[in-house]
Amino acid sequence: MAISEDQARDYPPRLYAEGASKLENKVINHNMHMGEFPNAREALGVDVWDYLRESPLGIIVKQAERKSLRVEKNEFWSLVGDEPLRFSLNEFGEITGLNTDPVPTESFEPDQYKEFWKVLKVPLGQGPKLDELRVALEVCPAWSFDQRKWLGLLLLQAMGLYAMHHNSRIPFESAKRVFDDEAMMTYPWGRTAYEVLVDSIKRLDPQGKSYFINGLTNVLLVWAYESVTCFGERFGRVVDEQEVPLFRWGGKRTRTSLDTVIAEEIREHGEVRVRKMVMKNSLEEMFPQWPDESDDTRLVNLITDIYTGRFVRGFWVTPMKRKQTKAGGSSKAEPPIKKQKKVNIIVRMKLLWRGRVLARRKLRKILGTRMYC
Repeated sequence: MAISEDQARDYPPRLYAEGASKLENKVINHNMHMGEFPNAREALGVDVWDYLRESPLGIIVKQAERKSLRVEKNEFWSLVGDEPLRFSLNEFGEITGLNTDPVPTESFEPDQYKEFWKVLKVPLGQGPKLDELRVALEVCPAWSFDQRKWLGLLLLQAMGLYAMHHNSRIPFESAKRVFDDEAMMTYPWGRTAYEVLVDSIKRLDPQGKSYFINGLTNVLLVWAYESVTCFGERFGRVVDEQEVPLFRWGGKRTRTSLDTVIAEEIREHGEVRVRKMVMKNSLEEMFPQWPDESDDTRLVNLITDIYTGRFVRGFWVTPMKRKQTKAGGSSKAEPPIKKQKKVNIIVRMKLLWRGRVLARRKLRKILGTRMYC
């Protein structure tokens, strides 16, 4: 539906000014410990490993075997060109196939919990650390099937589902579900895993040349392939037409920049081909519910307009400001990146000249003569 600009509603603003993102040109690191799974499989035993593969956390086993807009809600958005892309609980659930129902509020404390926590040397009322589980892995071959099963389910959470720092504790409420088969089957693993991932992203304060993200980081890569057609075509490859997209994609070693790919996409197709968000059967389903979450009217506008076909393009396009020239005319202001490059060149020239002057002074002192250039 064609909507004029004067009919446009207010949408969420950019998180960073155009060209000023703190995340550009940085390396993304993660805490997924896929390299440790072979050792875990051997220690836990084939019987437990087969059980884990069919458990609600089986996607972690299968992965091991395979080898931004400012919003107040518990989700994030990214701009590709001027196309908004949503990453919410809906997208995460579709990609992983995990249960994303609300977290149960009733009390749950299995009988075996306290005894097994003493074996693991984990403080009561807290989830275990990966470091504590690694110690148990060294002695678990002599344990019963149930004890090895419990340890295996905890390892899947620590090494894959939440993929937190090895000295961080996994959520206690999900850790203690491993003692009850029915609780394991009905627990919303997708919702808790999504919270860890998104919280890690929203708390980013990049320092240096890299940063760490907790959680199922592979989901973000698959989301990019599924959401932006040219990304899937240039950087991804379909390896398995399974129902769950997480196992559908493999990667390519394509060496090119995202800016180049997007520019070529626009030249060839006139726009960036995207899927802005996962569509549900009703507008109400487009808004996952979270406890104590504040309203975000602008985000509601954006989601509603995309869902109903009333989305207005061009909202985030930054107009080129013109600066006054000496002749009284105006010229286009330089983009922030171009301006920064010019500043860097000037700084380097000054440093080079400073070094040259100091070298001449030192040589003059040694020779005792006056030097000219």
